Amino acid sequence: MDSGLCFTELAALFLSLIGHICCLVALFIPHWLIVSSGMIVNESYRLGLWQTCVIQDVGSRVCQDFHTIFDLPLQIQLGRVLMCLSVSFGALGFMVSTPALNCLKCLDDQDKYVRKIAIMVGGVLFLLAGALSICFISYFAYDALVKFWNLPKDIPRFEYGSAMFSGWAGGFFLIAGGSVLIVSHFYTGQGGTPAVGSNTTTIKLESV
Repeated sequence: MDSGLCFTELAALFLSLIGHICCLVALFIPHWLIVSSGMIVNESYRLGLWQTCVIQDVGSRVCQDFHTIFDLPLQIQLGRVLMCLSVSFGALGFMVSTPALNCLKCLDDQDKYVRKIAIMVGGVLFLLAGALSICFISYFAYDALVKFWNLPKDIPRFEYGSAMFSGWAGGFFLIAGGSVLIVSHFYTGQGGTPAVGSNTTTIKLESV
C-alpha cells in the first residue's frame, strides 16, 4: 500500500466532506437573503429556498414554509433543483469512491483497474457537485445585486445571507477535493508505484 497515495485520497475525501456539509447547510437554512425593515421595532426578514422567517430583536422568530411551487420565483425553483442535484452528486461521489480507497482494501489487488475507475468517477461527481453549487449561487448573487441597485434608496433591500457564503465555500471545497482525488491517480503506475523510473538496468561485469 502506497502511504502517500492513501494520505492524498483521505485528504481529498476530507475536503469533499467539508464541501458537502457546507452545501447541505446552504440548502436547508433560510439565510440566503436578509433584509431589515428599518422600523422602530427592528425586524429582519430572511429568505431561504424552502421558507421565509421574520426575526425581531426581542428574540421572537416566525418561519413559514412555501405552500406551493407554482407561486415561487424562478430563482427559488432553480435553486432547489440545482442545490439538490449538487448534494445528490456529492453523496454519490462518496458512495462510489469510498469503497475504492487504497486504505480500506475493500477491493482485491486484482481489481486495480476497477478501483481506479471508481476513484475517477467519484472525483468527477465531486467536481460536478461543486460546479453546480458555485454556478447557481453566483447567478443568484448577481440577480440579487441587480435588484439591489434598481430599487429606490428609501426601500429596504435584500443583502447576501450566510447560506450563500456557505454554498460558495462548499462548492470550492468540493472542487478541490475532486481535483485532488483525480490527480492523485495520475502520478502512479500499476500497483500504486511511480510510473516514471520503474524500469531498472542491470550491468554484468565479467573478469578477464
